[in-house]
Amino acid sequence: MSTFAVEIENITKQYDDLLAVDRINLRIEQGQTLGLIGPNGAGKTTLLRLISTLALPDLGDIRILGDSIRENPQQIRKILGFMPAEFGNPRNLSIGEYLDYFGCMYAIPRGEREKRIKEVCELTDLRGREDVMVKGLSTGNRQRLLLAKTLIHDPQILVLDEPASGLDPRARTELRGIVRTLAEMGKTIIISSHILPDIEEISDRIGIMEAGKLVLDGELSALRDQHRQTTTRIQLRVTASETSRAKELLSKLEGVTSCTLEQPFLVVVTDIPNRNFILAELIKNEIQILQFADDEPSLEKIFMQSTVGRVT
Repeated sequence: MSTFAVEIENITKQYDDLLAVDRINLRIEQGQTLGLIGPNGAGKTTLLRLISTLALPDLGDIRILGDSIRENPQQIRKILGFMPAEFGNPRNLSIGEYLDYFGCMYAIPRGEREKRIKEVCELTDLRGREDVMVKGLSTGNRQRLLLAKTLIHDPQILVLDEPASGLDPRARTELRGIVRTLAEMGKTIIISSHILPDIEEISDRIGIMEAGKLVLDGELSALRDQHRQTTTRIQLRVTASETSRAKELLSKLEGVTSCTLEQPFLVVVTDIPNRNFILAELIKNEIQILQFADDEPSLEKIFMQSTVGRVT
């Protein structure tokens, strides 16, 4: 078995005149969570469908735990779960019946199906709602059910296409918690989303697509290092009564380029790598420090610096 969960080798997919995926190479280690981001039309959904054996590439190949999507798609479907962006419209089915249907599709024996339905409902917070009809579910619960369906055969690899689409903030927070739990269980997860803060919170690796190409890929910490400026921005917070005095002191401090107030923080810019002199100045003047941290480049900033707004 390969040490990589997913190996993408020079994948290309074209629809008529549209080059949806253009010579992508990518390797994802087992247990990693890859956040896939990009503008509409970047090719994310096409790539996810290729990984999930729902489409075949024109060129190249993808291996899932060593198996080729060209040579052994049936074996791959036993170990991979795909959650589409759209739910569909099942009629006259309860949550339990809907999950039982997909359990049958994976040839899970009845006794095992009942156990798996209970487990996935527990994990997705649908336990006790098995008799509720699908057609009356809220958007949040429909997404939970889609995820439960994706987990019914206990796949090792999860491919989630826009799972937070249409969710309110509370539902998004709960979904992030579920994804983190799945990652802690050792699942390999590939998740696409336009909601960058969500991706930033749950992913340990980022892939950025634009116009069918993978324009950036790497560990989030490494990408932040690459996009960090030569100068350092520091966010610090002091007590409200001391904010003005701290700002005045730091603005005059040698080595400090600027000190601005971005409530509730003071943002200090310096070209000196060792920031201890800033701490020392505040302590010397008996200013209580409530928070002190590097202002890391956000995923949004990395995305904007890496893309130019092109679509396929």
